[in-house]
Amino acid sequence: MTGKRERILNKFNHFLDVIDKLRDPEKGCPWDKEQTLGTMKDFFLEECYELNHEIVNGDMEKTADELGDVLLLVALCAKIGDDEKKFDMGDILEKISHKLIERHPHVFSESSVADSDDVIKKWDEIKRKKRKKNISEDLVMSLPPLLWAYKVQKRLANAGFDFTTCDETMGKVREELEELTHEIKTGTRERIESELGDLFFSLINLSRHLSVNPETALVSSITKFIDRVGFIENNSEKHFGRPFKELTMAEMDTLWELAKKKPVMEDKK
Repeated sequence: MTGKRERILNKFNHFLDVIDKLRDPEKGCPWDKEQTLGTMKDFFLEECYELNHEIVNGDMEKTADELGDVLLLVALCAKIGDDEKKFDMGDILEKISHKLIERHPHVFSESSVADSDDVIKKWDEIKRKKRKKNISEDLVMSLPPLLWAYKVQKRLANAGFDFTTCDETMGKVREELEELTHEIKTGTRERIESELGDLFFSLINLSRHLSVNPETALVSSITKFIDRVGFIENNSEKHFGRPFKELTMAEMDTLWELAKKKPVMEDKK
């Protein structure tokens, strides 16, 4: 064992000691002792989104901090499982180690792969053998809509149900946009909602073909939009002598164009 590995294991043992004390029946924290697996589940989504935000911003110190928050949730859930005699941290580590070894036969056995795409195909083959259910049955899951759509499309693509080129995917986006435009002019609210959903779904599929995570792209656009609105707010008095809320739309557009020329994400990395 290297000195670095030993140091990390010592810190991890100390971390688990902290978790044990937080859940101690007599001297532990009231909040931590009250938590169940049911109450913990919502925190995972929140912390993972906060982690994603810091990764996008490129702040490594805050990224490490948010990774710690995610690890805290895992450790607390492991302790809750241990207290309820259902599973413990050892079970979690054993399961993930077994899964990684099973899904990497090209590393842990004599199997070989051509590239990373081949690795993913072999993963899916292994997972399909273990599921023992139809693909459609396995696509119903509790994920945020963007991520759910992305995962559905990825799963079906691995099963051979997919456009072969990016141009075909773009064609589907144009088709759905035309159908939405038609329904906006003549259709009901239900038809508009349906076609808008189809357009969203096709755009997510396009992002997959471009190897762009749709959530990451959307987070980047939201951040950029907020930054530009902030620019308008901070410069309205300087350019027009009035606060943001009193500007005309034309004046806002003028400042918006100035904001677009200002680097947004680049200077944060």
